Amino acid sequence: MLSALCNFILKLASNRLLIPLRYVSNQLDAKVTWHNESKSITVSKDEKVIELTIDLQQVLVNGADVSLEVPAKVYYGGSTYVPLRFVSEALGASISWNQKAQQATITTADKQIVVGVAPAKPVPKQKATKARLQQLNDKLNEARDISSIAQVRTYFQPYFTDRFINSIIQSNGLAYSYEYTGFPDYMPFYTSSTTANATQSIEIGTNVYVTMERASKLVYENGVWKIDSVQFNKIETPISP
Repeated sequence: MLSALCNFILKLASNRLLIPLRYVSNQLDAKVTWHNESKSITVSKDEKVIELTIDLQQVLVNGADVSLEVPAKVYYGGSTYVPLRFVSEALGASISWNQKAQQATITTADKQIVVGVAPAKPVPKQKATKARLQQLNDKLNEARDISSIAQVRTYFQPYFTDRFINSIIQSNGLAYSYEYTGFPDYMPFYTSSTTANATQSIEIGTNVYVTMERASKLVYENGVWKIDSVQFNKIETPISP
């Protein structure tokens, strides 16, 4: 049985547990489609279809109305969070909760995913400022093609970790040459006092609604936030005729 362990759950004051929709759906092999105009999401797996709308408690499961105690919401990092138990069970998984460890176990026929409550966030003065985020965005755009930069390591050292610099040197730049403006789409989601995730997206499609998401992992190193890795994700949404 495959297994994974991640700290992703948000525990609300009401003791409700929320989890990033895209993460749990991907782990359970479900497809997620975002409808930008209606701010709604369709999750499908096999013959099960779930339709949710941001901030609305009413959802549809195979066309039938279901009321959530907590609606889907956008939280830190721009991720859509949904009730852990509802989505997991609707997609055919079972849930168990370990109060002492503050962990939930999601179990299917061939997979077990253990997720824990998100760890402590940095104190306010340690969080990345908008000015710093803009600096990192500008340097990522410059890193699309490093062929004209003489001292790559020295140039990017104030903004990128050594690990990330090694990566872009090896690949001679980032995987895609898209330029992103503004950093990020939402303020970072802090996964600990020294780590965070931030995402940006741009539209690149014509006949279909296609966005290219640039997901950055940040680390707090020597008193400043730096980029530690970048991943690109293409998201396609058909445009209704």
